[in-house]
Amino acid sequence: TGLYEETVYTNDLGNPVRDPVIQNTDGSYDPASGGLILAGVQADGTPNTVRIPGNDYRAYGWARNPNGRYVYDASYVKLRELVLTYSLPRTLTDKTFITNASVSLIGSNLWIIYKNLPHADPEASQGAGNVQGWQSGVLPAIRNFGISINLQF
Repeated sequence: TGLYEETVYTNDLGNPVRDPVIQNTDGSYDPASGGLILAGVQADGTPNTVRIPGNDYRAYGWARNPNGRYVYDASYVKLRELVLTYSLPRTLTDKTFITNASVSLIGSNLWIIYKNLPHADPEASQGAGNVQGWQSGVLPAIRNFGISINLQF
């Protein structure tokens, strides 16, 4: 429902699809008209000739397009988590009550290497159970970074 790159193009009249639809008094469309004509037929079986605004989210969203347009292969490759750990030398802890110490840098959701789903993280969803894989208004993926200090006594 946003302004994705597939919604920016020149229509069949040579104008930006998001420009206003301009209809003449005789019902024809002005050569400077924006908008688009969706594939299909009218009630009498003739090809569709109705031009709709290209800046209306419904022109590209669920309200006007078959669900098949929004079914994707779920394959992806992702660097989900990376942990780098440095163990302190025992010489630093010999004269203390600490027997072992380490420091770790942790990162998660670092890199989506490959995915088939456009505009969203393949692991983002609105729920589990029967709604797995359903996405609507998905927020961008969030990278997390952290530090861990492990002390053993």
